[in-house]
Amino acid sequence: MSTSKSHVVVVGAGQAGAGVAMALRNNGFDGAITLIGDEAHPPYERPPLSKDVLQGRTAVEKTWIQPISAFNEKEIEVRLDIRVTAIDAERRALTLSDRSQISYDKLVLATGARPRMLTLPGTNNERIHVLRTIDDALRLSEQMRTAKSIAVVGGGFIGLEVAASARAMGVAVTVLEAAPRLMERSLPESVATFLADVHKENGVAIVTHARLRGFEQSEGGVRVLLDADEFLDVDCVVMGVGAIPNTEIAEGCGLVVQDGIVVDEYGRTSHPDIYAAGDVTRHFNPLLDRHIRLESWQNAQNQAIAVAKAIAGEPEAYAEVAWLWSDQYHLNIQTAGNPGDWNDFVWRGKPEDGKFTVLALADRRIIGAICINNGRDMRYARQMITNRVIVDREKLADPATTLQSLSR
Repeated sequence: MSTSKSHVVVVGAGQAGAGVAMALRNNGFDGAITLIGDEAHPPYERPPLSKDVLQGRTAVEKTWIQPISAFNEKEIEVRLDIRVTAIDAERRALTLSDRSQISYDKLVLATGARPRMLTLPGTNNERIHVLRTIDDALRLSEQMRTAKSIAVVGGGFIGLEVAASARAMGVAVTVLEAAPRLMERSLPESVATFLADVHKENGVAIVTHARLRGFEQSEGGVRVLLDADEFLDVDCVVMGVGAIPNTEIAEGCGLVVQDGIVVDEYGRTSHPDIYAAGDVTRHFNPLLDRHIRLESWQNAQNQAIAVAKAIAGEPEAYAEVAWLWSDQYHLNIQTAGNPGDWNDFVWRGKPEDGKFTVLALADRRIIGAICINNGRDMRYARQMITNRVIVDREKLADPATTLQSLSR
């Protein structure tokens, strides 16, 4: 298919946006490509921000997906530190924050998500942080180098990664979680309890059922106001209470939005000339036969490839088992599947073994997996989830029987 007269504009220069641009070239698209990002940094990967970048062990350049020169070599125009403020879908034109306009033939929205902030008094404080961007990580890292204590609001993956990094830097940590336990939406209670115990062993104080009233400036730090007139004085606070998809410009041009831009398995939105990829989407997953929204490296990377293939004229459905990972202390934690569907579990190994796997079952099939320091199992668990393999429960529970053998 000749595409030399086509112009694809990708809005959002993160993992998904950069992935779309590069994948277009890799799939033979020879038209013009413009990649627009609202940050000053080249496209970069976010997972290291809460770990090596925060701890000062890795330079930010190491997070770059590719240097700008690599995009130049692919004849991809990269425009950074500028925002798209409006989409005119009828005219196929964008308005930018400098009031200039740019036209497109196909548009890809990869605008990502932003951290959710609690609507409490006192949050407008330079010592209250979120962690999403390189600049967020650098600001927080600078304060943590001299801090003696921090409070982490939220006991999900990002909050616990920050807690682990802070402990590695010698900073006292209190995790404040509103739910009855950590990781309530991501892990079964037994695994969450194991993870909480690891954090406690590493010196983290965990407060569940936490009720915050607000924040006050204290001498050189922040006073966290808790329920029943209690308070906690710390040097800084990190919010890790979820993310909100950046759908404003999509809504403004009339696209269907439901907690994310609604797309099909090819990344197509409700408008024939507009696609979307990454954290901002609620995409149709053929394996689950429903729409889901994911915030993960895998989703950003692989959905971007599917979108590029669709635009290049060789559509291939994005149909993958959700997979993500987290590194905390000596633990590598990997999960696959949709935790909201899990209620029946089989354990392979024990926490005291240093590595173990927990599998979620339904109708004698694996529908989810959690691997702790046991990444080899994850490869085969994902295969078994995808292929809907019927399993023998007793064999599955026997660590001497490999998942590889059961996946055949």
